[in-house]
Order: sequence, then structure tokens, then C-alpha cells
Amino acid sequence: MYLTIISAILLLASVASGVVALQGRDPWARLLGYTLVSSKVNMLIIVLALATEHSFYLDIALVYIVLSYIGVLVLADYMVGQATAYAPEVGE
Repeated sequence: MYLTIISAILLLASVASGVVALQGRDPWARLLGYTLVSSKVNMLIIVLALATEHSFYLDIALVYIVLSYIGVLVLADYMVGQATAYAPEVGE
């Protein structure tokens, strides 16, 4: 019962974060939305592991956490590189 309520709340939070990720006003807001969605999906996977009592779902959640973190770092580095590529040099 409690796991169902927790799952429903996390699902609603994921949808709200997905709206931020898709309709963010700038790329940084979209990246924040992506981070929020990935953390909520991770929590859903952990709740699924608790509900079904299958421990391999926890392994999937751990792998997803690592891949999500690396993805955020790569996207942030790419966006910083794009921003500095078109910025004028100081002193010009």
C-alpha cells in the first residue's frame, strides 16, 4: 500500500520534472530537468526493487546512477564549450 502511494508520488514528480526538461527556458534549466527526472526514475527503480523483492533491480539502479552522473557531466562540459566558442575574447 505504502509503496504504491510512494510510486504514484514519484511518478507525478517525474512528469513535472519532465516538463521542466522539455520546456526549460535555457539549456541549463533543461539539464536541471534531466537531472531531476533521472533521480526520480532511480527512486522508482529502488521502490520497484523493494516491492518485488528482487535485488537485481538495485544493481540496475546503481548502474543508472553512475551513467546519469556521467551524462550530466558530459552535457555540462559540452554546453560550456559551446558557450565559450561563440563568446568574444576579453580585450577585443
